[in-house]
Amino acid sequence: MTRTTAAERRSLVALAIAALIPFVLLALWAYSSPAPAWEQDIVNRLLLGRNLAGDVVTTVNTIGNLETWTVVVAVLAVLVGLLRGIRAGVLVGLTLAVDLVASLTKMLVERGRPDTVVAHLLYGQDSLGFPSGHTARAAALVGALAWVFVPARWRLPAAAAGAVIGGLTMGYARVSLGVHFPTDAIGAVLLGVAWFAATTALIWPKPDPSYATASLARRSTARSGDSPLSSWRKKT
Repeated sequence: MTRTTAAERRSLVALAIAALIPFVLLALWAYSSPAPAWEQDIVNRLLLGRNLAGDVVTTVNTIGNLETWTVVVAVLAVLVGLLRGIRAGVLVGLTLAVDLVASLTKMLVERGRPDTVVAHLLYGQDSLGFPSGHTARAAALVGALAWVFVPARWRLPAAAAGAVIGGLTMGYARVSLGVHFPTDAIGAVLLGVAWFAATTALIWPKPDPSYATASLARRSTARSGDSPLSSWRKKT
């Protein structure tokens, strides 16, 4: 397991803050006013029927259901723990906990779901939609997996990009199913990215102080010109 560098940790914290701020602003906007008509129009346009695309979307949504997703994450956490160590497994397992934050936010924002037959059948008339828990979980999980398996040099940009792509994929599936507004999905992507970045900064091993001290000593020696060759030249 490759430790984080100081620069990586700063970048993780910056990424978490950069995603969290617009998420909070979007949540405040969703709380202050009902979903605008253009969001319902987008949902209506994206609704898929009984065809191949619709079957794919239904499958993605089924995998994203909390019960199925819990099993998937648990299996992945164990496998990752065996392959990459306990911390890596814990990081993957903790992606499931973002659903608690999403559920709490739903209760605070109190924004309804789109006016579609599917939303009414699956969740009833008074269910809450902002943000999408499916989408937040997908973003956090893909980000964590990319961080764990991509080489250290590229893992941060790969994880950030993976979290966004994974979240948008699930978000599209939720909107095209008719159970979420587009901004429910966008907010959830931001939440998932923030969750991945924050948990990684907290859980992943920090830089080794002894390595940092030794590296600083080597740089100091190099700047002072006190290399073995320079010392030999001084003596001669």
